[in-house]
Amino acid sequence: MITDDNFRQATQISSQVQGFLTRREIPPTPINFSVLYIYYSTQNVELNAAFDKAVKNKDSMDGFFLESLFNEHISNNTSLDKNILSPFDNTLKQTLSRIDTQVENEQETLFDLEKVDKALAKMGQHKALHNVVNFLLKSVSESQQQRKSLSEELSKTSEEVNNLRSQLEESRQEANIDTLTGLFNRRGCEQKLAELSIKDTHSSLIIDIDHFKKVNDNFGHFIGDKVIQHVAKIIENNVDDEDISVRYGGEEFLVVMVNKSIEKAHYYAEKIRNAVTKLKLVQRQTSTSLPPISVSIGVAEIEGDSDWLSLFKRSDKALYQAKNSGRNCCVLADRVMA
Repeated sequence: MITDDNFRQATQISSQVQGFLTRREIPPTPINFSVLYIYYSTQNVELNAAFDKAVKNKDSMDGFFLESLFNEHISNNTSLDKNILSPFDNTLKQTLSRIDTQVENEQETLFDLEKVDKALAKMGQHKALHNVVNFLLKSVSESQQQRKSLSEELSKTSEEVNNLRSQLEESRQEANIDTLTGLFNRRGCEQKLAELSIKDTHSSLIIDIDHFKKVNDNFGHFIGDKVIQHVAKIIENNVDDEDISVRYGGEEFLVVMVNKSIEKAHYYAEKIRNAVTKLKLVQRQTSTSLPPISVSIGVAEIEGDSDWLSLFKRSDKALYQAKNSGRNCCVLADRVMA
């Protein structure tokens, strides 16, 4: 429920925000405005701490700084959309609807007054009444124009809110993706796992690029990143759409094989391993061929695991066995199959 106190508080905070932006000549974009509004309303303790620290250190307080606060403390916070943007957007739409209704009613009134005005003009009498009608015509017309202008401004604001919500969603998606490979990162993996039931039959692959340190040492990190990208692409191309492919860290990958037994997961693991062995990579600047690339893979299936980490640990143990078995092979948890 919106009260007079809430309205006055919101107005006061908005004035503080506008003053900050004006003094520093920062554009009043939805992102900049939302960061400062949340700061002045003390809704996010971590954001306020980061902001106050920057003020204390006399850091640059500009649009880039506000955007960094937005990305770190707001973009992944679903409560912003739920508690601020959605209610605000709903209020805007309700207000626009009421204004449109009022404009339509005023249009009908204006039409009726115009008919009366024409009739009085023809009669040439009732001058006083004619003056009243003209006054009403002018007043209604001005009121209607003001409401139209307000409606246009509110529509623009509503569009900005929707744009901000889209940016929030894009930011959330980007925060879940590993920038180098385009696969999910650990955060994205956790969110996807939340959609699955651990009581169902699922399997996991832990994939590690063999002798990757030698690639970095001999050819540099740029080439190392290219190798990671190629392997990631092979993984993505050799699993199903419902499977969850993750860059787990460095040169290590995780694939959650959704609704697949360990036998089925092993089949996909072998497809990936064989595809990697066929990679023929050349350093363009020197035309030097890279040594053969291979991966070792540990495979496990859910067997009464109480959480996902337990499943991944068994896959990781199988991977360790694969490394000790000469690499470039797949090992299934609790049994060996190359």
